[in-house]
Amino acid sequence: MIPHIREVRIRNYKSVDQAAVSLEPFTLLVGPNGSGKSNFIDCLAFVQECLAESIELAFKNRGGINAVRRKSGGHPTHIGIGLSLCLHDGGTADYGFEIAAEKAGGFRVARESCRRRPFMGPEAGFEVVDGEFIKEIAGIRPKVSPDRLALFAASATEEFRPVFDFLTSMRVYSVAPERLRELQDPDPGVYLKRDGSNAAAVLKQVKQAGGGNDRYARLCRLLSKVVRGLSCVEYRPVGQKETLQFRQDVGLAHPWRFDALNMSDGTLRALGLLLAVYQVGKASVVAVEEPEATVHPAVMDVIVDVLLDASNDRQVLVTTHSPDILEHKGIRDSQIRVVTLDQNRTLICPLSEASREAVRSKLYTLGELLRSDELSADVKAAKRAASEFSLFDSAKDPFQTPQ
Repeated sequence: MIPHIREVRIRNYKSVDQAAVSLEPFTLLVGPNGSGKSNFIDCLAFVQECLAESIELAFKNRGGINAVRRKSGGHPTHIGIGLSLCLHDGGTADYGFEIAAEKAGGFRVARESCRRRPFMGPEAGFEVVDGEFIKEIAGIRPKVSPDRLALFAASATEEFRPVFDFLTSMRVYSVAPERLRELQDPDPGVYLKRDGSNAAAVLKQVKQAGGGNDRYARLCRLLSKVVRGLSCVEYRPVGQKETLQFRQDVGLAHPWRFDALNMSDGTLRALGLLLAVYQVGKASVVAVEEPEATVHPAVMDVIVDVLLDASNDRQVLVTTHSPDILEHKGIRDSQIRVVTLDQNRTLICPLSEASREAVRSKLYTLGELLRSDELSADVKAAKRAASEFSLFDSAKDPFQTPQ
């Protein structure tokens, strides 16, 4: 079984009022600009940053709690996030937390809960309310700071370490070509940053890591399909900075060398996506925002091939509004979630039965439905799931997930 997030439950996060979204190992989130696709993906990045760094830093990176918490007339307006996970050992887990706003932009963790169900052996769990353990963990101090998550401390135990490792290794990418052009600061290069601003260091690690030569050769080979004549890309130090250098065959005896500064947006974005997949650090989830941006439609088949291949050993989530991506022969209608805005609320819905039937009957392709604005969402199903969910526990039997 591929480790993956089976369900995400969200309350009061940016444009998401309340949602329960099932995910597959490869999932496409399809919708127009401004519908809330990025907000859903950012919710996962928020969880990762809260655990790997701190809640305070995660809020600061987004402009403070008031920029994250959805404005609503109802009370309380706690930010709530819950996730149901299928883990590498065949077991499952439910993890969630609620964050309450305090005066002057402050916050506290109102509640946090984790249930870990190994494939074999007893269930383990803990629950914390306002810093006090309601259900304790053996060997863990029975009180945590109200601005910290208890899962960090719980990760010292064998039972909860897999949950912590999964959540802290999620990675979200919105590659910014201009950041790849800039001279970059030295970096360990284990994980690619969200905007790709440490791409040179990541490329260096890919080339040097044990077994990395195969990855590096594949990366260069795939990049050559994106840009005709491009033979490879290399790490290059520049004083105390570092950058990327490309070698391209221009019909002369020796290939020309081009620094990143001289490369197109499409080339740099494609390189960033390849690095996200082939980086040394093993991400449990790779979420990519709009890979079609600045990339020629003829190249999209290569990009989707890479992302589908990556989903064979980790979860891949992609936001898009590109019909060309949906036209790929490897995309199934069950992998699509339609994102729409309803009265300023983001709804993340399964594909409607009418759209599924049109595709299965070969009346239309998924791309044709999107081009004609006929790719419709099952809004009733999304609203029903949102009204029935429990933030801290999946409503479904976790062992019924297909393997």
